[in-house]
Amino acid sequence: MRFLVPLCLLLAACGPRPSDPADFDGVPRCGAEDFYYLLGRNASILDGIVLPQPSRVLRPEDVITMDFSPDRLTIDIDTNNLISSVTCR
Repeated sequence: MRFLVPLCLLLAACGPRPSDPADFDGVPRCGAEDFYYLLGRNASILDGIVLPQPSRVLRPEDVITMDFSPDRLTIDIDTNNLISSVTCR
């Protein structure tokens, strides 16, 4: 029984490693710069745009995961329904 905890820790260390923001080399990979023209525009403009995958649109009350993905386009909408940021995360 006393070997159970160390064994569990050892097995957990062998699992897949989650992406680490420290591994990011600073090069955006999601094409955010192609969508900078959306900044300050009303979020309704997104209805007519096909976004690359993976992507997400975040509103102020949305519950989101905090995982970091430099390949994911993230568009933030503020409380005035305006696009406030376009990033890779």
